Amino acid sequence: MRSAICGVQNTECKIQNSEYGMTTPEFELLAPNSKGFTLIEIVITIVLVSILSGLAAVIILQGVKAYSAEQIRSDVHYQAKLAVERMAREIRTIRSATAADITTMTATNLQFNNISGNNIQFQRSGASAPYTLLRNADVLATHVQSMTLSYFANDGTTVVTSGTVANLWFVVIDVTDQQGSDSLQIRTRVHPRNF
Repeated sequence: MRSAICGVQNTECKIQNSEYGMTTPEFELLAPNSKGFTLIEIVITIVLVSILSGLAAVIILQGVKAYSAEQIRSDVHYQAKLAVERMAREIRTIRSATAADITTMTATNLQFNNISGNNIQFQRSGASAPYTLLRNADVLATHVQSMTLSYFANDGTTVVTSGTVANLWFVVIDVTDQQGSDSLQIRTRVHPRNF
């Protein structure tokens, strides 16, 4: 246990250690060998912490960028899948295999009347890729690299043209969607219910 012994006349104060019976001058407690940090140690610590923080920030930033890029790719591909599913669902509702109900039948454009009598048109717009996939002028999907509609008879191999629309049995939808270097190819074959 320590106790301080100071006199009015004394110019230096002494600390008495009662355990060992020793008295130590106060200035010896604040000697240069006492525990503490020097300016050089603090500066080196700050530099090391800054380097480690910079490395951690770079690693975290790369992770955030990768996540963001994957999220964008996923959203674009999801949009294309949804567009193809909607096209397939609505093509199943073509009223009949006649020129009156299927007015346009090309590789990039299909216009028809559904069982409710509504006129529906699916088309690829734009002069060059990436294209936009439209339904009655409403955007279904963007970043479409290619969209091709093919028409086949019931044997699955004979190509049907607009002149032989009565032989139409299947509509094949091919869509290739691309975001960055990642592409997704979707293909589905649809048979209208009323044929």
